[in-house]
Amino acid sequence: MALLTNFGEQFASKVLAKTYQNAVVNAIANREYEGEIKRPGDRVNILSFLNDIVLSDYQVGTDMNSENIVDHEDQLVVEKRKYWNFALDRIEDLFTYADNVVDNLVENGSKVLEREIDTYVLEKAGDAKAGSWIGVNVKVTGGTNTMASIVTTATGGTVTLGFKDDISANNAPGVEQGDGTIAFGGFESVDIGKGFRLRSSATFVSPWYRISSVTSSLVATLTEWDEETTGSDFPENYTLRGVFGGDGVNFTKYGLGDAALIGMSALGWEIQAAMATTASSSQIYDQVTLLAEALDENEVAMDDRHFTVTPQIVTQLKQSSELQPTGIAEIFTGTVINGRVMRVGAFDIHMAAGSRVSTRAGHSTGSGDFSASDVGYLLLANHKGMITFADKWSESRVVDAENQFAKKYQGLFLYGCKVPNYRRKYGAVLFASV
Repeated sequence: MALLTNFGEQFASKVLAKTYQNAVVNAIANREYEGEIKRPGDRVNILSFLNDIVLSDYQVGTDMNSENIVDHEDQLVVEKRKYWNFALDRIEDLFTYADNVVDNLVENGSKVLEREIDTYVLEKAGDAKAGSWIGVNVKVTGGTNTMASIVTTATGGTVTLGFKDDISANNAPGVEQGDGTIAFGGFESVDIGKGFRLRSSATFVSPWYRISSVTSSLVATLTEWDEETTGSDFPENYTLRGVFGGDGVNFTKYGLGDAALIGMSALGWEIQAAMATTASSSQIYDQVTLLAEALDENEVAMDDRHFTVTPQIVTQLKQSSELQPTGIAEIFTGTVINGRVMRVGAFDIHMAAGSRVSTRAGHSTGSGDFSASDVGYLLLANHKGMITFADKWSESRVVDAENQFAKKYQGLFLYGCKVPNYRRKYGAVLFASV
């Protein structure tokens, strides 16, 4: 017979232990923060370092230069508060013949809490760095009928697009994408958070910027991926990196490199992962390697990388020809903890069932009357350092129910999570339909 002593506290601790055994959050997020949670709305601090240590040449007899490490504190708000308040009648009688009452209640409570937390944390997939999204890009080729310009502001920049044959000053026409698809040529609210860059007819001419808001189909607000506006890698008097063009890796500056991308005629543009790509057993392995490449380019550590997917994606990975038969051992190695079901391409693969993985509509397609394209999943590939999670049981108690021969079991759970801007580079997203 189960003991009633401190059942409320026992129930709370068991639910929490079982939740974090199975929840994805324990694998893909960290708890590296400073501060104590006491009540809803409390804030804890997350520390990030914004520059690398500089290695300098040492000369005998010459004093060494001293550098300052730039540190930044982000605040995580414990914004979520969930409670239970259930009553059990004749509890003493129940425990005399049903030894598994506690186990059943714990199983149910932990599953509900696990689903709530994972869904909340996986919504942060949309905070992954602009430029690290895998999907179908909308491309508008520059030419005599297009123009685009970026004017910097105090917080980043404003981009204005133009078509020579606009029906109105606030309308973008459809653009052929090379595979027969007609995509809406301007901005939409579904593009917020994704990457945007200017391009000429020959080469891309700007790095990726983050679309932070959309004013109209032809005007949007841009920020840097980390929302910084100053630093040694910013051109003087400008609040966007690479405003003279060039991504600093593959593409050269625009023209002679002495003119900002303001009022430029004949430029085109590109919206990254505007529409969901298709995930299938024949494509998924290649898509995983592209996610790994995005993290590699940002010099993200090779260990503690995770890719959280739906059950359908797990099946596709198992069926992928690239993982047959040599990948069998890698696929099925390991115990299922925190949703981990396999390991592929240096990622621990975690399965998040149900509605835990976030979805969003894609950029509009069609001709004439445009409509939103397929809804896609935001499948997060990240290093554990990307998301910081904080939680605490605030209350757990047992009270007598008024006007009933029953007891009420009550608990209050507080939690929150945050992606510091600088740590967006620790994440990449596969925007895909299945």
